[in-house]
Amino acid sequence: MKKFVLAAFAASAIIAACEEQGPAEEAGQAVDEAVEEAQETAQEALDAAQQAAEDAADAVEEAAEEAEEAMEEQPAESPEDGAPE
Repeated sequence: MKKFVLAAFAASAIIAACEEQGPAEEAGQAVDEAVEEAQETAQEALDAAQQAAEDAADAVEEAAEEAEEAMEEQPAESPEDGAPE
């Protein structure tokens, strides 16, 4: 029984010591949080850049289709004088 009480006391002391953070642990936690925030911000920026690239690609494709349609609507050149009708 004595050994059990001593073991329980030792375990309690170790757990209590682990819960208290010193300056190094606090600084490490602050660095971890800053890195996590930077990663989240970078991911958001990457997502925004990908969306902008997709939007630009869609706009270029639409402009190309409109240009093709406009070219098809242009009257053919007159073979007689080479000038448009």
